[in-house]
Amino acid sequence: MGCGCSRKRSNSIQLLTGDDLSASTDKTALRRCTCRKTVARSALVLLLSLLGAFMVVWVVIPVSFMLSLPFQTFMVFVPIDSPRNADFDRPESFGLEGVRNFHISTRDYYQNDTWTSIGAWMLLPEDEISSSASSNVTEILQNTQKDILVYLHGVLANRAKALEQYRVLRRHFLVVAIDHRGYGDSGRNVRMGEEGMAHDHVQIFQWIKSINPQRDVYYWGHSMGSGISARTLKLLNQQHSISPTGLILESPFTSLEDVVSTMVLGRMFSWLAYFEAAILRPLATNGFHFRSKENIQSIDCPVMILHAEDDMIVSFSLGEALAQVAQDTREPHQGPVLFQGISADYGFGHNDIVHHPEIDDFIQNFQAICQNFTH
Repeated sequence: MGCGCSRKRSNSIQLLTGDDLSASTDKTALRRCTCRKTVARSALVLLLSLLGAFMVVWVVIPVSFMLSLPFQTFMVFVPIDSPRNADFDRPESFGLEGVRNFHISTRDYYQNDTWTSIGAWMLLPEDEISSSASSNVTEILQNTQKDILVYLHGVLANRAKALEQYRVLRRHFLVVAIDHRGYGDSGRNVRMGEEGMAHDHVQIFQWIKSINPQRDVYYWGHSMGSGISARTLKLLNQQHSISPTGLILESPFTSLEDVVSTMVLGRMFSWLAYFEAAILRPLATNGFHFRSKENIQSIDCPVMILHAEDDMIVSFSLGEALAQVAQDTREPHQGPVLFQGISADYGFGHNDIVHHPEIDDFIQNFQAICQNFTH
């Protein structure tokens, strides 16, 4: 009996009345209407989100940049310590021997009645590490048998970053590595600017030469440090009629405007009709120029430019253009300009040119050129 009932149920057909069909149709239509509303609502939310993102990226950020000097300063200098929490008094913690940590006070360019404490490392030449026990940087400067090289780093750095560069450079020089104002422990809460930094470095050069006027002094500027080096040497020549023996620019550029226009972040905004008004003009108005293509014309010493073809930070074309401008505009009495374009096959990019197998030859040959030019 149970089985018969079961078969009866399974074989039964339920007949739907007209009212049932109408109700089912209404429910389907309601679901479709609800679905359309959900899609429309989602589309509206997406559209508003995209519009909001567009407003933030293409309007709010450029306008904020245009109106904010701190914003501009941060984006130009990126004064974030790298490495972080560096103990400059313990260079051995970075694997360095024969390094002296010291500070030198410079008269502040922006507030002439105040002084700024600039942090620096003095790295003994490789062949003087074991023979010099002095901790007095003045004494070391006076007694060194090597030429002196002032190293100026780029953005997102402090003097504890360029370790590989130091290992190469101290084979040839007594190295003085300086943190620009606002970097490392140099001048806490000071105004950061191209002119202020350059005037600090002018005073440091004068300090070095006052202690040891006999030894030749070279400058090595990397990336943003190349722009500061060029500006410093122009000021030395124009205001004090003195020049170092030679200038080496690693991964340099022609001007800040050119860097902004060619780098990835700059190209994101370059299509905007107000790109110049919101980005480029405020930088120039607030003194962020770094016009190395002009400064290099007023530098009276030989120049060597090193740039890697695969530099993804500062375009190789800018270093090449800077060399071309210098070669075309400088007079013979200002010294020769050498350009070392580094093949992308090496993979050195923006920071690793010192790993080039011929880097020591580059340096020694340049020193010989400078010696023949000045003596």
